[in-house]
Amino acid sequence: MNDKALGIKSLGINIGASAIALLGGLAFMPSAHAVDYAPSRLPSRSSDLPQPSPAPSNPLTDAERADLLFKQALEQAAKDDLEGAIDAFSQAIRLKPGYVMAYYNRGTTYANMGNPRAAIADYTQVIQLKPNNPRVRYNRGLLRRSLGDRKGAIEDFQQAATLFRRQKMVKMQQQSLEQIKQLQQS
Repeated sequence: MNDKALGIKSLGINIGASAIALLGGLAFMPSAHAVDYAPSRLPSRSSDLPQPSPAPSNPLTDAERADLLFKQALEQAAKDDLEGAIDAFSQAIRLKPGYVMAYYNRGTTYANMGNPRAAIADYTQVIQLKPNNPRVRYNRGLLRRSLGDRKGAIEDFQQAATLFRRQKMVKMQQQSLEQIKQLQQS
């Protein structure tokens, strides 16, 4: 807000308005009163001052808490506290069940912890929620390949290649096709 909207003159020599502002934040007083108000007319006791109304209670929504937990999880993962990150991602998902980025990042964290089955479960959830995401299909294909699921890996890489092509991500499309070629030759 600007000074006029508050009824206070911008640092002018207005002892009344300055004193009021210092004594209790009666800054919302109309300008005419602020100019005419003299220190002798200030309330003599603090109990005579208008009491501020209580701040409205605005608790965070579940979605807002989930977003805060998601950010916390990313920070923990960056500090290599992967178990703490998993816990925060899981809490975020409980608060916001369709939280695609939390599933994706928790899956990636599981993969980094050496838990490919949990990572695959989270990547599968991402695919159910957002089926046109080629990156998650590619990552799930890598994990399936590491577990010896050749057929599942080929399927993921084929779908990833198709989606990468649609999104004009030629290099990633080529990498997906190369993964398929290697799996077919093994």
